[in-house]
Amino acid sequence: MSRNLRDYVKSLYTVDGVVRRVADKDWDNQSPNPDWSAKETLGHVIWGVRHMSSAIRGIKEPEDDLQLSVVGMDPMTTWTEAMDELLAALDERGVLERRITTPFGEMTVDEALGSFFADPLTHAWDIANAVGIEAVLPEDLSRKGLLILKAAGEALRGPGAMQEPIEVSEVASSADRFIAYTGRKP
Repeated sequence: MSRNLRDYVKSLYTVDGVVRRVADKDWDNQSPNPDWSAKETLGHVIWGVRHMSSAIRGIKEPEDDLQLSVVGMDPMTTWTEAMDELLAALDERGVLERRITTPFGEMTVDEALGSFFADPLTHAWDIANAVGIEAVLPEDLSRKGLLILKAAGEALRGPGAMQEPIEVSEVASSADRFIAYTGRKP
């Protein structure tokens, strides 16, 4: 198993750990992203997971859809099914060397996993924040995620993406520094 695969799977399980603690009544709570509720945020993560599954399997990617319709009526079940499907796709022999097309160009599955784990990690925090529970972001992933985001530069900032970074103290945790860099207040 590659380091990138471990990091991506760990990021998915961070989301899973949050999703399983959300009360049904809280899914409509506003997330830190002013355009999305907790449910819509999870819809975005599910959409990304489904796109990764489709790219790996070489099948037609799901249509772009509103985050709310992606998640359906039972967010936890929809999430679990999408995550299980992706984990099954990632379990195929030789999958990490397979070349796929991503929004950032063609790359191996392993390279994509190493680049894209920060998105579910960020949104695990968003969902937890929206519903008033603690998201425990792994420090190692937060440190690595921050490096990846900084390397991507300003291309990730703007409407529908990250906002300007928020300043945090020099003694802030890696998770807080990561979240602050995305424009969220830890």
